[in-house]
Amino acid sequence: MKSKKILKFAVLGVVLGVGIGVVIQNRQVSAKTDVLQRIKINTEGIDDNVYRQASASELAQMVRDGKVTSQQLIKHAVSQIKAENPQLNAVISLRESAALKESVAMKDTGQPFYGVPILIKGLGQQLDGESNTRGLTDLKDNKATETSDYVKKLQSMGFVIIGQTNFPELGLVNITDSKLNGVAHNPWRLSRNTGGSSGGAVASVATDFVPMATGNDAGGSLRIPASFTGVIGLKPTQGAITGDSTVPSTVNFANARKISDLQTYFKGMQSSEHPELIKDAPTDLKQLKIAYSTKSPVGTKVSKDAVKAVQQSVKFLRAQGYTVVKQDAPVDGKKLMNMYYTESTPTGTDANKMIKEKTGKNMQFKDVSPMTWALYQADKKQTKQSEKFMTTEMTKVSQQMTDFHKTYPIYLTPTTATPAPKNSDPAYLLKYVKQLKHIQNLNHKKQIQLIYDAWLHGLSKTPFTQLANVSGEPALSLPTYVTKQGLPLGVQFEADKGQDQLLLQLGKEFQDHDQLHFLDSYQEDK
Repeated sequence: MKSKKILKFAVLGVVLGVGIGVVIQNRQVSAKTDVLQRIKINTEGIDDNVYRQASASELAQMVRDGKVTSQQLIKHAVSQIKAENPQLNAVISLRESAALKESVAMKDTGQPFYGVPILIKGLGQQLDGESNTRGLTDLKDNKATETSDYVKKLQSMGFVIIGQTNFPELGLVNITDSKLNGVAHNPWRLSRNTGGSSGGAVASVATDFVPMATGNDAGGSLRIPASFTGVIGLKPTQGAITGDSTVPSTVNFANARKISDLQTYFKGMQSSEHPELIKDAPTDLKQLKIAYSTKSPVGTKVSKDAVKAVQQSVKFLRAQGYTVVKQDAPVDGKKLMNMYYTESTPTGTDANKMIKEKTGKNMQFKDVSPMTWALYQADKKQTKQSEKFMTTEMTKVSQQMTDFHKTYPIYLTPTTATPAPKNSDPAYLLKYVKQLKHIQNLNHKKQIQLIYDAWLHGLSKTPFTQLANVSGEPALSLPTYVTKQGLPLGVQFEADKGQDQLLLQLGKEFQDHDQLHFLDSYQEDK
């Protein structure tokens, strides 16, 4: 929160009982000035404006050059979080003492992010001894007993983990709100949500707590909040990143404000088990035909702002010499989402297993979100016919997109159909919550239809992201647009499997031509 526009929302109330009303200093600074030349050396560490504008790579170079210590960076980041997080509820845990000890023990072996503080998502990225709740209230005291391969890899790149970020229960919805961790507020406007499920991560980047924060994505969880909160989000090719399966499922990566950081991060986090998955970016991207669409895959309304965001990007690309044509993807979006929901039902069973191991009892409707309950009940009635449908549809979608990219290597859509929703806007309408409570009384076909209907309220805001997850393709959200109401919106570029570096190179072209709009730069322009 760094503008008068943001501060006026400080009267909104409290987040989980913590009062708001922090006086925030002016941090605006010219992004065109060389960050490394503006570093101020003093006993306090790093100048705040410099810290907030620097890339992760630049911070690492400052540490390596002796201009600042890793401990000073950690203390600076933690102090900002303690001051500003009560307004956001983006960070749910801090580990300052452990981080300081780890930074002191770290040796410089040329790590690209040497000594740089980072926040990791509180879901699916286990760090030994830290919170591991999955967002379930019955697991509120759970701690991880090991560190995941993904987290080990990012530590090997020089990052120092200072805490965990907020997420919704099991990462199921496209907003960040849960019984356990509460609402994550959007730094552009506190009355709006960050998006989900990596909502705390993007808010932490947007408000400059850290230059990068990690997340994961099974249906848009890196890209949706990136659009709603105005940062960059890449969903990598399935299986490309350390620890990720090659079978369409969750992928891990990070959000940032600098494409160069994500390029370095991608190279460092690539899986050594599947190096053949990733292809080099073409030397001349302008030879690649780009298709674009503003049509919702599930037939829902797309806001005028989302359409304008795509049109603005089309205009820019054409001005740069790209061939851009209007063409929808060949996939049946409604059938894809039916398959997606059917494939998601084991999530409910897994949640019940964890709760039963902890409490000795099966979960009840009141214990979890309505959708966790619904998925649990639907999974009990999963059929072999349903499993065959999922396999057939997933194979079909993958082939359809592979064929599509032979003509159109790049596919452009809105990332989200609307700007960030209000925090008062529920994930599911009340009439469906009441029906979900008794979903066990329906047959499996009707259960899946009810799940589809209940999820549609949220899906209508974010119908574009799931395609890349089912197809296994990479997709990049760029913050290219700000509405007249002062809310960010992203556009999404999708490419064939293995073309992650192509997308990042395209993103760099947008950033190099000042096409990306972040919270700080937007406030400067105002």
